[in-house]
Amino acid sequence: MTKIEDKNWKDFYLYEFFHCVKGNQNNMASLLPGNVPLVSAKKCDNGYKGFVTSYGKKYFEGCIITLNNDGDGGAGIAYYQPYKMALDSHVTALIPKRNMGKHLLLFIAVCITKQRNRFGHGYSLNSNRLRSFKLMLPLDQTGFVPDWQFMEEYMKQKEQDILKPTIEKLCKQLIINDILGGVSVYTPNGKNSYLANNSLSKPQVAA
Repeated sequence: MTKIEDKNWKDFYLYEFFHCVKGNQNNMASLLPGNVPLVSAKKCDNGYKGFVTSYGKKYFEGCIITLNNDGDGGAGIAYYQPYKMALDSHVTALIPKRNMGKHLLLFIAVCITKQRNRFGHGYSLNSNRLRSFKLMLPLDQTGFVPDWQFMEEYMKQKEQDILKPTIEKLCKQLIINDILGGVSVYTPNGKNSYLANNSLSKPQVAA
């Protein structure tokens, strides 16, 4: 795969690829606890503020990007959102105009967030600024169109690079468990012991 530093890049308007829809939850006190994530203009935790039930206002479907309009250090941060959500009025939903999967949206969210230092309490992302908002994307071989395939494959590779150490550690633990014929358990003395398959009635505890 072509290295990202070898790609040619170009500015595109955000509205070329996304519908920008402002969040509709403007009365937090009216929200009751529930099982739908509430996305607000936070600078961490993917913007999740809690889990709520919202009466009378529509939810936003997943597989979109949310963009913080303002907030304490969170202005300009974009998050990929995989699940249905309630959306704070200080956040804008970026709904794709074309079919975009998780990895492509993750790439674009990073490209948007790279510009976060332009925004803050004194310079929020209002509707006028969203209409003129540009982001740089890598180009395909024609030199005119974003290279969607490259962006998707790049993020898939990044995901594998991040997951690889965890997967290797898990595989090693599964092999150890299989050899010892049981499962790892944590004992009060802080040591790991193993519970054998044939000793369920009388657990073995490390000395």
